[in-house]
Amino acid sequence: MDAYQLSAHQIIEKYSSGQRNFDRIDLREHQLQAIELPDVSLCWADLTSANLKQTKFDRANLTGATLWRADLRGASLRWVNLHKAVMVRCDAEKASFSGACLHRSDLRLANLQMASFAGANLRGAKLCYSDLRGADLTGADLTGADLTGAKLTGSCMESACLQATVLNSDQVESSAPPEPDPSSDESLQQQTLAAV
Repeated sequence: MDAYQLSAHQIIEKYSSGQRNFDRIDLREHQLQAIELPDVSLCWADLTSANLKQTKFDRANLTGATLWRADLRGASLRWVNLHKAVMVRCDAEKASFSGACLHRSDLRLANLQMASFAGANLRGAKLCYSDLRGADLTGADLTGADLTGAKLTGSCMESACLQATVLNSDQVESSAPPEPDPSSDESLQQQTLAAV
């Protein structure tokens, strides 16, 4: 099937009437912010430079979709299938990918600051030079993922699987929570209580 185009209004209209399959649709540079399309199928769709800010795509199938330079800030993509999706240079700051399948997806140079990948499958994902500062990777499967040059400061990687993950030791250290400052009020209170 060849690629085809629809306007945002047409998509919402067709979705409201029960259509869920929009595979191979061409939505390059479309303005789709804040629309809700849970359970939609957008396999191999082209969403290059699309505005998907605050969009809700929970449980959607975006296998092989192209989201190059897409704006996904604050989007909800929980339990989404993004297997082999191309998301190079996308902006997904504060987006939720909790429980999502991003197996072998390409997230190089992506802005993923404060995004949630809790419980996500990132096996074999390319995250080279992506910005994951403050991201939640709790329980994520990063087996075989490439995090070369990724910024991980302040990210939470508790219970994450890092088997065969390409990651420098200094990156892991930067993701650890900072040591408490002994001169801080909280430390002083603890020292005072210990002395009593």
